Amino acid sequence: MAILTELARRGLSHPNTVSFVKRAVSAQNGEGEKIEMPTWGIVLIYVSFMVSVVFATLVNYTLKEVVTTLCMIESPVAAITVSPSTHESGDKEEKEGLLESGPTITLVNQKPITSSIRGTIKHLVANAGRLARFRGFGSHVIYALGFSLVTEFFAAALPRVPGQAIFVAGLSGAALANIHATWTHKVVAMPTEKSYWQRVPGKSNWKTLALPAAIEAAMPYVSIYITCGFAMLMGLHKLDQENLGEYNGGQWTWLVVRMVSIVVLAITCTLFLCLPAIVTLIRIEASILPEDQDTIVPFDRTFGGKVVSKVVGGTGVVGFLDAWRSFNWEARRRLIKLFVKVFFIIFALIFVIVHVLAFEIFAIMGPALGKFLAQAKHDGILVAN
Repeated sequence: MAILTELARRGLSHPNTVSFVKRAVSAQNGEGEKIEMPTWGIVLIYVSFMVSVVFATLVNYTLKEVVTTLCMIESPVAAITVSPSTHESGDKEEKEGLLESGPTITLVNQKPITSSIRGTIKHLVANAGRLARFRGFGSHVIYALGFSLVTEFFAAALPRVPGQAIFVAGLSGAALANIHATWTHKVVAMPTEKSYWQRVPGKSNWKTLALPAAIEAAMPYVSIYITCGFAMLMGLHKLDQENLGEYNGGQWTWLVVRMVSIVVLAITCTLFLCLPAIVTLIRIEASILPEDQDTIVPFDRTFGGKVVSKVVGGTGVVGFLDAWRSFNWEARRRLIKLFVKVFFIIFALIFVIVHVLAFEIFAIMGPALGKFLAQAKHDGILVAN
């Protein structure tokens, strides 16, 4: 929230923004060329924009939050098939031998539900209703708002030192650990009549959830600090002071290498820092799900025999390292493939939305759009390539 506020303040004080506002005001007062747009056109663009934002938000939530969370807890399931060993033809001795051998028992590993986005959504709808693809959305909003407020508090309370964002995010995540677990339980559990507050884990669970929640919240900022620090070591922070037009072939090659290395480092941090942190948190949260509630996808509560149920005297909670180690390589590959699919789906959706809105603006404004862009370029609001 603080970052958004600072960006908004700087954006409003930027000379180009001031010029744009002055030009808009002068146009309304009859000073300069007035660009007219019909009222119905303004309403159409506004409604289209709002509908697009809501639609993109819901699609992003379903794919990036619900489907991926289910993928993080799903355990492979094996089905036992029994094949009778009989033949319609053959002599009596053969048949007697076959009967003695008995049927053939085969153990077949079933395809995980979350290996397919469409299959996961169909499974959700079949078991929890049509709105199941958006399950937990209200809890997610509550957590997001709470996290913003708590972050503001810690940002104001802690001194401004290098790495402050990491400590603020970690403390905020730990403070709201039980609230995040409530959202996870809403997503992974079968439908229940319990209210939101009845779903919130007890205070005794906070000690179990605080550390993984803090690490999960802080790890994205750790990744950013590592990436930005490496970029500074590579001299990319001084790029605006260099004259790129005078670069020769070798310099351009070195610049491309530096850029690619930053992208590779960012992806590496995501895979080896952020991803394990979120998977570990989700699996620990799922381990404290009350035993009278079933999960909507197959879930091994014993984590491969590492966790003993409370019913027989165990803790019923998986350890921090075991939560990640029990998420085997096959499941990790499946999750990474899922994130790649989600990225391209969201990218394609935004691409289509932007072009639809641009077409609407062009169709409504017509030639006036060209005049507006030309005037904006003349005033320095748009920069020609």
